[in-house]
Amino acid sequence: MFNMIQRFNINNFLNNFSNICNNFNWNIVPYDYRYISNIKNTIFEISNYIENELPYYSNRLKTLFNSLFNNNSTINPVVYGQILELLKTIIYCLDESSLNIWKDIHPRIIKSSKALYLDGHYANASEDAFIEINDRVKKLFKVCNPNELSIPDGAKAMTTVFSCDKPIVKICDTHTETGKNIQMGFMMMMSGAMSALRNPKAHSNDEKSSMSAEEALRRLMYASMLMYKIDEAVRYSNITEIN
Repeated sequence: MFNMIQRFNINNFLNNFSNICNNFNWNIVPYDYRYISNIKNTIFEISNYIENELPYYSNRLKTLFNSLFNNNSTINPVVYGQILELLKTIIYCLDESSLNIWKDIHPRIIKSSKALYLDGHYANASEDAFIEINDRVKKLFKVCNPNELSIPDGAKAMTTVFSCDKPIVKICDTHTETGKNIQMGFMMMMSGAMSALRNPKAHSNDEKSSMSAEEALRRLMYASMLMYKIDEAVRYSNITEIN
C-alpha cells in the first residue's frame, strides 16, 4: 500500500512533467544530460513504487522511459504523451477514493474482475463481471429446475428467471402493482446488461482498446449493484444456491 509521501511525490512529478510541453520549442531543443537523467530515474522509481499494486502500469513505464529522449537529447513527443497519460491514470488509481471503492463492490465481482482491472485489462474486467452474473443466474435456473436439460443463457436467462408473469426467482411480492413494476424493472436491468455490457470485446476492437479505467469502474459498480440485488432475490425466494 502506498503512503502519502509517495503519492505526493508522484503527483508533484506529474505536475512538473506536464509543464514540459508549455516551454517554447519543447520538443526541438536538446535537454541537459543531468535533466534527462533525473527525469528517467524518477520515472523508473515510480515504476518500482507501483509494481506490486499496479503491475501493468509499472511495466508500461519501464517499457517507455528509455525511449522518452532521442539520441540528440530532444524529447520524443509521442512517448512523452503516452507517459503523461500513464501518470495521470496512476494518480487516479492511487487516489484514496479509488482504492476504497472496492469495499463497496460485491465479493463475487471483486473475485472475477479486480485483478484484471488493476492490471489495466479494463474490457476483460468488465466482461468477466457480467459473465459472473450470467453464470450465477443460470445456476439459479438449474437449482429451481433440476430436471430441465435446456438452460437459457444471457438476456434470455434473465427474462426467464426474473420473469414478470412467471418468475422463477422473485425480488419482492409480485401480487401488488408496485411489486410487479419492481420485478419488471429488475428483469429489464438484468437482460439489458447482458445485451449491452456482457461482452464489450465482441462489439468492436475500438471499444476494447479505448475503454478507460473510469468507464470500466462504472461498469463494475453497475454489475456489483445487480449482484447485490440477486442476493436480495435469493433471500426473498428462500433459495439455497450451489457453487
